[in-house]
Amino acid sequence: RNSPMAALRCLPPPLFHPRARGMSIDGAESEEDAHELSFYALRHPASVTLRELYQFGESTTNSQRTLLLAAQFLHEELPVRLARRARELRKLPFGLGDTTSIKGVRKLYERSFFRIRRFPKPTSPQLEDRFTEMLEDIKNEHSSVQANIARGLQELSEERTDLQRHRGGILQSQGMPFDFGQFLDRFYLSRVGVRVLMGQHIMLHHPQEGFVGVIQKKCQPSLVCQHAIEDAQRMCEMQYGSCPEITVEGSTDMTLPYIPEHLHYVFFELLKNSCRAVTERFIDNPGAMEPVQVVFAEGDEDVAIKISDKGGGIPRSGMDRLWTYTFTTAGKTKEKLNQLAQGSGGGRQIMAGFAHGLPLSRIHARAFGGDLHVMSMQGHGTDVYLHICKLGNREVPVP
Repeated sequence: RNSPMAALRCLPPPLFHPRARGMSIDGAESEEDAHELSFYALRHPASVTLRELYQFGESTTNSQRTLLLAAQFLHEELPVRLARRARELRKLPFGLGDTTSIKGVRKLYERSFFRIRRFPKPTSPQLEDRFTEMLEDIKNEHSSVQANIARGLQELSEERTDLQRHRGGILQSQGMPFDFGQFLDRFYLSRVGVRVLMGQHIMLHHPQEGFVGVIQKKCQPSLVCQHAIEDAQRMCEMQYGSCPEITVEGSTDMTLPYIPEHLHYVFFELLKNSCRAVTERFIDNPGAMEPVQVVFAEGDEDVAIKISDKGGGIPRSGMDRLWTYTFTTAGKTKEKLNQLAQGSGGGRQIMAGFAHGLPLSRIHARAFGGDLHVMSMQGHGTDVYLHICKLGNREVPVP
């Protein structure tokens, strides 16, 4: 297994071959540039664990040398990860990569690749500061990727009516199947890894008490959950005028090293789903709403959280589609994407309808050794089980 320091190695010059005619790579100024991206796309990303990021980050206190080493590692590592995703987007079958929004995502990845490759290797504090500023700019530019992918899926459903859609995100054309759901799982898992690597380095320049970069030394999941509860209830109130009570019980005092931003994302998505289900079930009789329950339990290997609601549950026929990126129980995906693009809705966040919340929550859980499971009883309610890996107990690689 390669460590971040082992990844700081000299590479042989790429071997260039005649470029295929008609290839257009955003940011490429020459044929050699295009082949450089292809060369990096064939390399494998270095294996870096969350524990290594944590330990390495702890050693950076007042050490410019360690920040330089980290910047040099990212200068070599990030182009590999960006190039691999750009190549996958380009190779999508059935013209999937030619939808306007998905093509825009690919071009963004290609531009980011060339921005990093054309930046000189950070060998001085001044260059390292500039490199970090560039990473922050790239990270912000990539913030819209999730919405653009969702928009691309909507465009696909409108433009390719000939595609057959099967359970689990399988698309088929002329007898040839393609697992688009599996592709999106890989894409989003890699995106989480890239954003963690960037965010960790950026936040080492903005140290916060109790944190090592983006990792909180004593993250209290129940406290993160409480913040997510407030956000979900506020959104539900704005959308429906009422919301269910949410109770928290169990091992609420436990702490562990973790990234609270990721926990908040998962808690917020799950609680938002529960609040919506309960509120819509009792829309004509809000006084009959039963509370959503959150239970925390600490085991030897991981932390388990159960979120239970009595919102009527999910039909058994819909369970297989829960993890696809085109299934939502809320509906009106196109309308909500248009609201997002136009900034309409009176400044309100959109409660649901993008079909990405649940599969992306599982991606965030699995990214660092955890998992997410759903059990539902139609006519009663739904239980969601979230498992969080204890950072100190396992070597969990950054995806």
